Amino acid sequence: MMRDIANNEYLEYGTHEDAMYGTKLETIRQIHDQGLMAILDVEPQALKVLRIAEFFPFVVFIAAPDMISFHEDGSLERLAKESDLLEKAYGHYFDLKIANNDIEETIRTLEQAIDEVCTTPQWVPVSWVY
Repeated sequence: MMRDIANNEYLEYGTHEDAMYGTKLETIRQIHDQGLMAILDVEPQALKVLRIAEFFPFVVFIAAPDMISFHEDGSLERLAKESDLLEKAYGHYFDLKIANNDIEETIRTLEQAIDEVCTTPQWVPVSWVY
């Protein structure tokens, strides 16, 4: 695994309880080669690597619930602040933002977005085409 990391073959990697894990770029390619869509949950730094024509990503940011939905929960307030920071730093990579106010609605919106991406033409950077 260390050799593959040194050769930049991983989208992202890390350790957990002394075990290494990661997402290989080749795995994403294999999924796409089968005509399937890879759905990834990645750290924001990985978006720079994914945002190329080869992977043709559609990036969805599932944001914290609106502040209106919680007034007294400090952990949700921290989550909202972190969500805002992520959006400010990486928002230019997002194709869609969904506020996770209601899990059922979030899932419906995400399913509709995936269906639309698969069935209608999308705008892409000109560098991906030429």
